[in-house]
Amino acid sequence: MDTLADKLKPDAKPKRKVLIIIDGDPRTNPRAAEAVRLAGGVCVWEQVEVNIVLHHAAAHALGEAAADMPEGKMYTQFLPMIREKGGRVYVMPDDQTMEALDTEVILKNHLKEPALAELAAEAAIVIRF
Repeated sequence: MDTLADKLKPDAKPKRKVLIIIDGDPRTNPRAAEAVRLAGGVCVWEQVEVNIVLHHAAAHALGEAAADMPEGKMYTQFLPMIREKGGRVYVMPDDQTMEALDTEVILKNHLKEPALAELAAEAAIVIRF
């Protein structure tokens, strides 16, 4: 019979991983904001590890003007939440988007193709928006 202490122990097994790749331009495509909202909603369950890759123009969601975009509140609310719950928010900006991002954001969060392939291979679920 399990004791209360046994029931309160954190699970020893690792969490399943979910990878969400966002290609949509958050300045014009509401699907990008919806993907971030979905990731934020899933990560609060704390049943899976949620990681996001902001691919090409989607990386604008980490730019200084993110709050001013349509659905900008989604980025300012849910991206920090994902990090607080143990997930990562990676960027793979194209050349134009890279110019709009702070250098520190790129240095801390940049992801290269081989690392993306590794993340995708480790994930139980990969969703692309």
